Amino acid sequence: MAIKTQTMNEETAQIISDNECLIADGLDHAIIGVTAGANVQAVYSCALIVQQYMIDGMEAEEALEYLHYNVLGGIPGADNAPVFLSDL
Repeated sequence: MAIKTQTMNEETAQIISDNECLIADGLDHAIIGVTAGANVQAVYSCALIVQQYMIDGMEAEEALEYLHYNVLGGIPGADNAPVFLSDL
């Protein structure tokens, strides 16, 4: 399996900080950008999150279940809550 890596650039990190965007703990590697407009939110790649869980030792089905239950299920309903791109 090819490992796709993503590193958040300094500009994206600054935008997230300036707009006090909520971020998911331990998933900075999966931030692929921010939303445009007045309500800026951090945008995560679900594929990169699942990929990391698999690298960490989970099977694909377990990684998907963990993503859905523990990550997506725990998103607060705030305007600055993160957005998750379904790119699996």
